[in-house]
Parts: sequence; C-alpha cells; structure tokens
Amino acid sequence: MSSKDEELEKILNEIKNGKGESGNESPDNQKETSAPEPEKPQSNVAEEINSFSAAESSEKEEMPFAGWKDNYSDDYAENGGYVKNNGRKKIIIAIIAAVVLVAALCGVYFGFFYEKEEPTTTTESTTTTTTQAPVIIRNPLTGEPDYNENAVGKRPIAVVVENSSAARPQYSIGTADIIVEGEAEGGETRMLWLYADMTKLPEMTGPVRSARPSYVQFSELFDSLFVHYGGSHSKDTYVGGYETIENDDVDNIDGMTVSSCFKRTTDRKSPHNAVLLGDKLAEVIENKGYRTQMDENSFSTLKFNEDTAPVSSNACNTIDVKISASTRSHTLAYNADKKVYVNENDYKTEVDFTNVIVMFAESEYIQKQNYKGTGKTETYLNYDLTSGTGQLASCGTITDFEWSVTDGKLSFKDMNGTELKFNPGKSWICLASSNHSGKVTVE
Repeated sequence: MSSKDEELEKILNEIKNGKGESGNESPDNQKETSAPEPEKPQSNVAEEINSFSAAESSEKEEMPFAGWKDNYSDDYAENGGYVKNNGRKKIIIAIIAAVVLVAALCGVYFGFFYEKEEPTTTTESTTTTTTQAPVIIRNPLTGEPDYNENAVGKRPIAVVVENSSAARPQYSIGTADIIVEGEAEGGETRMLWLYADMTKLPEMTGPVRSARPSYVQFSELFDSLFVHYGGSHSKDTYVGGYETIENDDVDNIDGMTVSSCFKRTTDRKSPHNAVLLGDKLAEVIENKGYRTQMDENSFSTLKFNEDTAPVSSNACNTIDVKISASTRSHTLAYNADKKVYVNENDYKTEVDFTNVIVMFAESEYIQKQNYKGTGKTETYLNYDLTSGTGQLASCGTITDFEWSVTDGKLSFKDMNGTELKFNPGKSWICLASSNHSGKVTVE
C-alpha cells in the first residue's frame, strides 16, 4: 500500500471515529472538558457529505452574521450546538476536492477516448477528368483519317504515267491519292499521280514516261518530288520538260540517269514497260540529298468535309468530260452505294474516284519541227496554269467553282467566293482546254 493510500485510510478512520485533525479546541484555544461523544454509527462518505450540506443550509438560516464559517465547523453536534472543529472541515473539503478531481479526470479520459472512437466523416475529393477528343490525322491530299503520323509534313511524290493504249491497264492504277490528267500531244493524254506518303508507294508504278512542262508545273503546286523517265527538249519557241525542271530548280528523279529505283517489265514492250520501284525510291532521295520536309509556303492546301456530303442540290448521276476537240471523252457514272464515280473504259480496268474535278484552262499547241530528226512535226500542248473556272462532281451532285494560282499555290472557291470543300477520298483532276472545245456533259 502506498503512502497516499495509507494517509487516505487514516483520514477515513478519523472521520469514522469522529476525530478532527486538531482535536477538540475551543475558539479561544482553551481546552474544555466534556463528556465523551457517543460512538456514531458507521457511515459512508456520501452520508457525511449529505449531512454537511444539510447543516450548512440550517446554519445559514440561524446564523446570519458574518464570519461564522471561520469559527465553527459544518458538523452539527448531537447536543444541538455547532462543534468547533476546523480540522474536520478541512478533511471534508479535501475529500470533496479529491472526488471532484477524480470525476474530472474520468471525464477527460472518457471524453478523450470517446472523441477518438467517434466515427470520422471522410469527404471524398471529386476529380473532374476532361477527356480530350482524339486527334485525327488526315491525309492532306484526300482528307481521309488514319493517315501515317510519320508522313505528316513530308513532301508528296508526283509520278508521270503514260496513258496510251499500249500502257493500259497501268501498273497500280487507282492507288494514287490524286490523278491529274490532261492532253500531252497528238490528242493523247498523260497523267500525273500524286502520293502524299512516300513510304506507302506501290511495289510498281507506271509505265513511267517523260516530263512535260505542264506536269512539272502542276507538281510544283504541291511541293512534290518529281519522278519521270526522260523528258522533252526545247526547240524554237517550245520550252521542253527538261528545261522547265532546270529553270524552276525542281527536285526530280529521272529514270534515264537513275537505275536503282526503276526497272523494265517483261510483259510489255519498251517504252511502255518502265516502272518505279516504290520501296527503292526513299534511298535514292536520301542519296541525292533532296529536302523531304514540306515547305508549307509552296504546298496547296485542300479543304475537306469531315464526312461525305452533297456539294449542291444539282444531281449528277453521270459526268462526261471531253478534254479537247482532239481527245476522246471520259465517262464516269455515280455509284450511290459506294458514293464514288466509276470509270470503266478509259484504263482497261475499273477505277473510281470520290471527287471528279474538271479545271478549265487555256491551252496552247506548239509545233516542233523535224521531231527527233525524222522530218516530222510533233505538236505539243501546254496549259496556262494561272486561273479559270471548273466543275466539281461528288456525292451524286455537281457544282461550279473558280480556281486560281497565287504565289505558286492552287486554290478553289465556290461562286460566292467561299473556299471550296471536297469530300474525303481520291480525286481525279482533269485539265480541260477552255479554248479548244473542252466541255462537260451531265446527266
């Protein structure tokens, strides 16, 4: 038992025996004799506190004068008078203080742990996630999605392709993003095939033929790397294909001087069998040190609708195009299920296009005397690629437009002056002679 416990037990025993801490002293500190107090029945601390409270209440009524608490204890003697016992008063006050202290400590203890055990309210933070729409990369020449990300900003490839009867059907016809077709000489047409992604060229493209001034110039409108097999030469007033390449400083790959990316097939006779090997071209371009990054200041940007839509309210189920009075007609019929115009006869195989774009341009026939020393006259045709009108057939409809070349870039506008939009897909651009009976017939 600790010393504090022993002291508390001693105090309780004294209360039980009716003895104060300082004995029976009178207020004037003089001892007085009295009969011993009869032994009180045992009581607990609560009864003592209750007795004290009752006595205090009675004293306040009978002894209203000031200072009474200094001379009398709160105990009420059996003989009807107040007992002079300051020691007992101190004991009882000490006990009350102890009880209050214990209660306070219990309150603090339980209050502390109660607060700890009280359920906590968790406020969940709400995070707002903004989902960005996926970036759609579109082919700059067709407007179609899922374009090769590595080809973005790269220069296109433009390949001169023959269209004589002996050349048909052409190798990989229908694979180009854009086919440009116009008259070359003798009433025969020639084509320029444009590919936006040089890494996705067909295994064989062709037959590849010689350069003509108008095709060199059209390739420049798209900052293309120009691929050809030979070229015409200047004579008299005629400026040849080779001279146009040299004068305009055009990056070109010529099959007459480069053999690693060309070959001749065995299924046709020369000169209708020279083809470009698509997987060999990139190495040749690198070896020549040509720029592969597109110059946006030299590239004609075409505008496209996101989805296929009519271009007007004027129906166009069949379009017949005559390039000049010297050429045969090209007829394309609309397939509503595929939303394309189909050419079945001109290439000895079926070829289809989403957009049929007819550009009317002035043309000039130039005669070259004694062609290749044969004594014969060769007649060439050159287009004036500055401005003109045209018609666009797409999604079963047709509309008029105006075109122009400004600072080396081609643009299309509708008749209200708004930039013309094409539908996503492959296009056929036909150069029709506005001054030599080029025309369009629509049904």
